Amino acid sequence: MVFIVSLVINGLRLRDTGAPTPSTSTRPAPPALGGFDPVTVADIALADYAIIPEIGAQAKAIYQTGIAAGNNPRVFSKLGDCMTENPNFLAPFSAGQYELGEYASLQTVIEQFAGTPAREGQGWTDDSFATVCFAAASGFNIAGPLDPIWANPKWCQAGESPLACEYRVARPSIAILMFGTNDVTYTDADTYNYYLRTLVGITLDHNILPLLNTFPTRPEDPEKSLLLNQIVVRVALDYEAPLVNLNRALEPLPHHGVDPADTIHLNLPPSARTDVFTVENLQFDT
Repeated sequence: MVFIVSLVINGLRLRDTGAPTPSTSTRPAPPALGGFDPVTVADIALADYAIIPEIGAQAKAIYQTGIAAGNNPRVFSKLGDCMTENPNFLAPFSAGQYELGEYASLQTVIEQFAGTPAREGQGWTDDSFATVCFAAASGFNIAGPLDPIWANPKWCQAGESPLACEYRVARPSIAILMFGTNDVTYTDADTYNYYLRTLVGITLDHNILPLLNTFPTRPEDPEKSLLLNQIVVRVALDYEAPLVNLNRALEPLPHHGVDPADTIHLNLPPSARTDVFTVENLQFDT
């Protein structure tokens, strides 16, 4: 997963100079609870969507507009649940001991973000790779980032949601979103659709480029996993947001990339190194 996300961010080429290209996109209507129709996703086959998306003109326009508005081109935020909060997700790049092998082109994206503090104030020094976003926590479902009860009182203002706090403190140019592992058990499709669209809408309101991800199939409920992932694809299409099809990438791997011991987290390579891009390691969730 680290490898896939790095490729996508590298694909942006992180152009932060010159005048922003005007957006030509029309945003969907604001979401409403009870407004989800399963028919709208029934014909979505995950295998039809690329693992690594092409970064089109609309995505670049959002990114460039954000930079012009003051978003930090050297900061990204990671929104999600235990998959995202996990120290194996992107954080190893911050230590500088990675081995890219034949993927040396990813060095440019590491240099773009490594060493730049991901928060402003309080002496924070960790970069975006190492920083756990305020809107990421083990146990989070899709609604978690919008509930002020989960906000960090050391950083966040009274009544501020974790998401609002993150975007105010970090001013990221890119937001990586992946929710669903917990939602398979606790969230119905209509609620999942509503909150995912809300998160994407708020992200765009801040001129931050949302990078959506399909999530691994929960072996306990593959049908619900598929339905929620179909919603992720539908939302990405509706908002013209880049989509990392992680679920498709994991399908050919042992246990579909999921740790058979807990059926929740991704399966680590024998070396437990997610920053080493060898042929052996890339057969796991790296």
